[in-house]
Amino acid sequence: SAKFDFSRFVSQMDFVFVDGSHSYGYVLNDSKRALELLRDKCGVILWHDYDAWDGVTIGLNELYRENDEFKRLKHIEGTSLVCLLPD
Repeated sequence: SAKFDFSRFVSQMDFVFVDGSHSYGYVLNDSKRALELLRDKCGVILWHDYDAWDGVTIGLNELYRENDEFKRLKHIEGTSLVCLLPD
């Protein structure tokens, strides 16, 4: 995802699944990129490996705390999945 050109997919997606590198930096980058891909910022983003990999957990927790666009992050209880629900 660090080198892929996502430009032709910007504002085209209704659903984005994030399950790539588990490092903190990638989680931040991929999460912000996923938000750009959503059509009118409406749709669902789903992340895998929350509470299983430190980079994923720390990154998503930080986005939730510090970025209004990620205030609707929800951990799906009993899973390693987190979703961002539309407004």
